[in-house]
Amino acid sequence: MNNQQRAKIYVLQGQWEEFCIGYVQIVHTDGATFIRCILETQKKQCCNLVQFGHLNTNKEEWCLNLKVNPETIYEFQGDNIIQWQESEINLDIAISFIDSRYALEIWNQLQKRHFRYDDIESTYPILPSQQNLEAILSQISDSPELIIQKITNDPRNQFMEAIKRIFEDAEIQSNYHVLEQLHYVIRSLIYIKNESVMKSLLSEKYYMTLFGIMEYHSENKGPQRVSYRNFLKNQLRFHKITEFEEETIEKIHFNYRLSYLKESVMAYYLYIEDPLYNEFNFYIHENNQKILESLLIHHKDQFEKFLEKIMDDFEVKCKFINEFFLQFKPFLSIKQLNDAFLDCITQANLLKVLYQHCLLKVQQQLSSQVCFTTLQITIMIANQNQQYLQDFLINNHDIFWQCMEGLLFCQVNSLNNIIIDIVEIICSNPTVQKQCIEWLRRCLLQPLNFSAALVLQELVQWICQQQKSITQDLVVLSNYILNILIQQSKQQIKDKFLLMSGLKHFKYISTTTISEILKPYCNSLVLLTVSKRMDGILEGQIRDILKFIKLKNNLSQHLILIVKTLNFQNHHLFVRLLDQNDQIVDGKLIIDYSRDYEDSEEHQEKQVVLEKDDIKLDFSKIIRRRNEEEEEDDETHMRDQKPKGIIFGESCFKRIKPDDD
Repeated sequence: MNNQQRAKIYVLQGQWEEFCIGYVQIVHTDGATFIRCILETQKKQCCNLVQFGHLNTNKEEWCLNLKVNPETIYEFQGDNIIQWQESEINLDIAISFIDSRYALEIWNQLQKRHFRYDDIESTYPILPSQQNLEAILSQISDSPELIIQKITNDPRNQFMEAIKRIFEDAEIQSNYHVLEQLHYVIRSLIYIKNESVMKSLLSEKYYMTLFGIMEYHSENKGPQRVSYRNFLKNQLRFHKITEFEEETIEKIHFNYRLSYLKESVMAYYLYIEDPLYNEFNFYIHENNQKILESLLIHHKDQFEKFLEKIMDDFEVKCKFINEFFLQFKPFLSIKQLNDAFLDCITQANLLKVLYQHCLLKVQQQLSSQVCFTTLQITIMIANQNQQYLQDFLINNHDIFWQCMEGLLFCQVNSLNNIIIDIVEIICSNPTVQKQCIEWLRRCLLQPLNFSAALVLQELVQWICQQQKSITQDLVVLSNYILNILIQQSKQQIKDKFLLMSGLKHFKYISTTTISEILKPYCNSLVLLTVSKRMDGILEGQIRDILKFIKLKNNLSQHLILIVKTLNFQNHHLFVRLLDQNDQIVDGKLIIDYSRDYEDSEEHQEKQVVLEKDDIKLDFSKIIRRRNEEEEEDDETHMRDQKPKGIIFGESCFKRIKPDDD
């Protein structure tokens, strides 16, 4: 409907009274011509104005539907009012148009009796049938507000009932043309972006119809056609963990069905910036808050009992808790919900129960959802309620650190970043930090795998940076990590993943005041450097290490003596370092730094500080920064953010081309 068709309808009952607001048209159907107004807002009741219905139309949506009688005298008043007397019902009627030009157009048609013979199907949201689905699509596009009214205001919901009937018949008849047309109709309804329409489409009565229709898009054909209904009927199970009002249950169902529609069914059409995608997220977010208020405030006692009995049917409840807290996380900033949340988990002693069960699974070497759930809930509590977690650690530190140790060595990479985040958050407390250092010492005494080594190295380095001075404890921990270099230099086949943690820590220590502790490891560094098939990323780490060593006189002298003793002066990685060596007098190395370093010592120290801050490694983007002042042949050019031939992510540093060395 065009806004220019909008008008007010008045009737004379002693005085002129406004009857309704709607959209006025002249239409020709069933062999007659009508002045018709489609209702927008009802002011008063006057049933005589709707005398004639159309076979395919719900006339309850009309506020005016009167035949044009050739004998009736129509009057044009002012520039936007048409008035006449309807003889059959003995009533004076006036239409006041918003658009005076449209009022004049209607008046000219009435005066000349020259009518536009529009089909009713193009001017009103008719009930769907197999023959008029194209017209339905046009109506959804042209008059979405009327479609919304028809779907949401009709208690019998005839529109959706007709869609459901057409779909069932078309499937029985294998009429794929109609099924594909229905698919476009449903997609058009979804793109109206109206919450009431979405609730109707995803209601208990019609959601299977919706997902069934969505199976019939043009790219989903043949025996491999995806069946969304099969998943919803046969694989999906709703676990009712406590009693809710019916309204809350409907919100839970609506959220799940809408999420499934967004993430699976419409993933083919939606992109992340799509306004519809954001609209779906908004509906889900609003409903989640109401669901959580119901659970944590209105049904608090029931939820506490549920948590207290979590060991009964633990795996199922664990999945629920994981999902529940992931949804709850955005609402922790709301004080009322946050307080209720803390009360519930305290009453049920939830963290202790989870860590006890998690430790049992780790000791049995069983992978379980409970491990991920335990860490997820811990990080969520830590982010918003650090004091609560630190209070928990005072009485439960043994079970906590045992569990973290077991998870660290279970080689589930997806847990590593969460472990790092948790430890970094809780170590803001000095007492907990001491516990952490003791835990790190215990872990480093065990045989390391590459994932554990990377996590431990990251945490040791983080604690060094937090303390701003390296204590004897941290020196001991650093030596454990650096021992990796000695162990790997002795092995014929090197573990390049494990080496990365040792090299990274070597580089970090070379920028600190305790760089002298590196001397025992320089021999291993040289042997690793000259070993065959040194991967590009490891070679990049060694180049960086040598660059920092150049700034440390004693350390660089020690390294050069080792290189000369082992007769590796001609190795390309040591050439520039050895170029600094003028001569050795009485067994002492005399170095002229003016060739490579023309800046002042103060500038050099500042540069070291800046580069030291840059050392911290992001495991997802391990890229060596190129120093533009270095020689062209010193290093391969980096054209992309990711070096050619190296895959980053879960399989960090995995090589896919043998010729990259």
